[in-house]
Amino acid sequence: SPDKKVYEFTSGGVRELRDDWCSQGSNNVQEATIKCLQDKLTDVKPTPVSKETEEELEEVYALYKAVSTSIQLHIYGPFGFPEKKKNFDYSVGSIKRILESLRADMLIFVYGSDEISTSGRKALQAGAIAIGILTGVMVMPRGGITEVSVGIVEPSGSILWYNAKRSEGGYDLRDRESAIKLLAEILSDFPRFEK
Repeated sequence: SPDKKVYEFTSGGVRELRDDWCSQGSNNVQEATIKCLQDKLTDVKPTPVSKETEEELEEVYALYKAVSTSIQLHIYGPFGFPEKKKNFDYSVGSIKRILESLRADMLIFVYGSDEISTSGRKALQAGAIAIGILTGVMVMPRGGITEVSVGIVEPSGSILWYNAKRSEGGYDLRDRESAIKLLAEILSDFPRFEK
């Protein structure tokens, strides 16, 4: 299951985690991921997980999040290393035992968060625009940010493919169609595997 955190982003700039939105966002992102990969992979599906395997997966997911952060910083972000981009070599350690217990060939990790601006936050932004037009000084409070990464991991733990997208106010993962649009953009250059 995707790890999605969906927050309400208030006019005061406070992020409040909404469990009901997280569940809805995770379901939409999972459905969108499967839909966008169904033509590119042989068989993509959520797999029932035993309690023991679930604990192992949680540890690997935590490691994936840390590795994803490193990828964001060194490939996409402010501390870019051209050599890291050229020789993409990131791993979460062996997941062979997990894949055997799931009877799977690869794992797809989907991780991210979404901030949904409240009507008060949107009004604050609209007011900032109006004041900026009148005064000629534009100080715009930011809107909610959506960010999602997708990584495909093989048995050795190597990340075979990775992509991410970050957008201010462009998506709402509570909305099925918005989630599909975002995942289609992230997965657009994912290679097609022979069936």
